[in-house]
Amino acid sequence: MKAILVVVLGLVAGFAGGVLGSRLTRTDERDAKQVISARSFQLVDDTGRVISFWGIDDSQQVVLAFGSRGLALAGNPPGAQPGGLRNSHNHLAVIGLQGDDSPMLKMSGPDRKTRVRMYLNLDAEPLLLMEDETGPRVSLGFEQSDTPGPQDNDWTLVFHPERARLGMFAERKGGQTYVRGGLLVNKEPVKYP
Repeated sequence: MKAILVVVLGLVAGFAGGVLGSRLTRTDERDAKQVISARSFQLVDDTGRVISFWGIDDSQQVVLAFGSRGLALAGNPPGAQPGGLRNSHNHLAVIGLQGDDSPMLKMSGPDRKTRVRMYLNLDAEPLLLMEDETGPRVSLGFEQSDTPGPQDNDWTLVFHPERARLGMFAERKGGQTYVRGGLLVNKEPVKYP
């Protein structure tokens, strides 16, 4: 009987302690923060090195940027600039808003040279650029004319340096706007940069 009483008292004491503890440590919902405000956020690795940045960079772009974790090229990324990931030259991958609030996506190689860019121009028309270490190689999307305006409707796939071009182009005739297709293949050899 004594053993049963000890077990029952232990269970009651444990239950009472649990209820009392949860009431004392429970945060009142009115005290919970609904919004966290900050100028920037940083993600660091085990050594304290910043590997991701969310904020406004030195180019006044609102970005979620990722930098080197030190895994490529034995942890010594070439071309690293002072200023950490606030410095846009140190972004390996970034998604965000450019200074004019148009969205963009950019990816760079370990050598910090841009490899892929995707963005919208001021008229919200998309463009995708793919590059190698020497510069642009392929572009796909809207192509702005020399006289930009609402009648622009030129879309192209271009292989740089201007070796081939496929697209549709707008032209005005008799007060109407028409689109026509076009294909250009330049067979003349160009020295690879």
